[in-house]
Amino acid sequence: MSSADSITDPDFHCECEEGMESACIGEPFYKEWQGKRYCVLHFPGQEKARDFLPVFLRKLQRGDFTFQGVWFPEPVTFFSEFTADAEFGGATFKQEVKFLEGAAFRGKANFFGATFDEKATFLSTFNEPSFFYRATFNAEAFFRTTFNAETFFIDGIFNGKAYFGSTFKDNAIFCGATFGREADFNGASFEAEVDFGSAIFRDSVIFAQRENRPPVFTEKCSLNLAFTAIEKPDHVSFHTVGLRPHWFVNTDPRKFDFTYVTWNWNSIRAEIKTLKYSEVLSPHALLAIACWRLAANAEDTQRYEEASQLRYRAMNVRRKEHFGCAAFWRLSWWYWLASGYGERVLKAFLVLVGLWLFFALVFNHAGVSLEPTPMNQPRAFGSQYDRTPVPLTFSHALIYSAAVMTLQKPEPRAATLASQTAVVLESILGPVQAALLALAIRRKFMR
Repeated sequence: MSSADSITDPDFHCECEEGMESACIGEPFYKEWQGKRYCVLHFPGQEKARDFLPVFLRKLQRGDFTFQGVWFPEPVTFFSEFTADAEFGGATFKQEVKFLEGAAFRGKANFFGATFDEKATFLSTFNEPSFFYRATFNAEAFFRTTFNAETFFIDGIFNGKAYFGSTFKDNAIFCGATFGREADFNGASFEAEVDFGSAIFRDSVIFAQRENRPPVFTEKCSLNLAFTAIEKPDHVSFHTVGLRPHWFVNTDPRKFDFTYVTWNWNSIRAEIKTLKYSEVLSPHALLAIACWRLAANAEDTQRYEEASQLRYRAMNVRRKEHFGCAAFWRLSWWYWLASGYGERVLKAFLVLVGLWLFFALVFNHAGVSLEPTPMNQPRAFGSQYDRTPVPLTFSHALIYSAAVMTLQKPEPRAATLASQTAVVLESILGPVQAALLALAIRRKFMR
């Protein structure tokens, strides 16, 4: 039965899915399918192609962009702008579909639950929120567009390669999305939040900077990879992008590929504040774990200086978790003070120099007595030499302090309690600090 028979059936109501009727108001009965009566727009059969096209074009000409549940039998290309909200919720595209540059979306774009059985290409501009919630892409999905408002790909399914070379000026939400094949964000640019929470990646994932393109992650961007299921972690690649450590909380990046990445170090307070805003439990502990895992990744790939920075940050986060900056009763605080947890070469060196100068001043001080031992002169117990203060000149004190620090047992030997205490302390602290300096140098230039 064709649409011409609608005259004899004025009470026809299309038996499409509930909520999809607004796309075919006024359309006549077309054919039955599995006991249900459909209009030409919703009829799920390839044979309707010739009858479908005129009805489809008429809707576009009158500015009617309601296509909920519409079944598109042939390839379709949109090149004129959508001057009102575009409703493609539940639509099925059996052949390739293209939204070209001229097909700008002036209102909301709704692809809720749409199914794309062949390649889907989006080159247009989205000026209002766009919804691809639960959309299914069974073939390649190609996005090279500009999203000026929020974009939702929540629970979307990408069974083919997904390419996003787009600019996202507002939030991009991929929560719960499933990527069955490669997810390629080469050349994408995110200017706000990009959320992959609980997403599933079954194949490779690429975030890479392209020449003459804006940064992939701008300064205002935030990335969430929490609780993502990544089946091939060694196929996750970040190339020439700027990253922040707290983006990797509640995920395991130890096998990710980081190539020419730049770590944008916020203050620990700022990163913890961001995690608390996201309602992350135990933010200090989780940030420290993320930094340790990133450090392990860097060390495994011989990025030793980067690994050193990440280890330092991990330990610093834990130090500040409960006791703040001045927990001097804890060994970790002294470890930080002496050498930055064995990760700061300059700090360890300056502390070593400080110890040398401090004890040189002690030996130079007039109140410190040393037992003189003139050459070829015997020394008697209780002699005048035992009781006479003998301060060293500063130059002599420097040499004496260096000798004590290097365990050389210099002459004359300390005679008073104060000088003996100084010798004992320097002979312990000096070698320990030298060892911390050696450790920091080794970690900086590990081979």
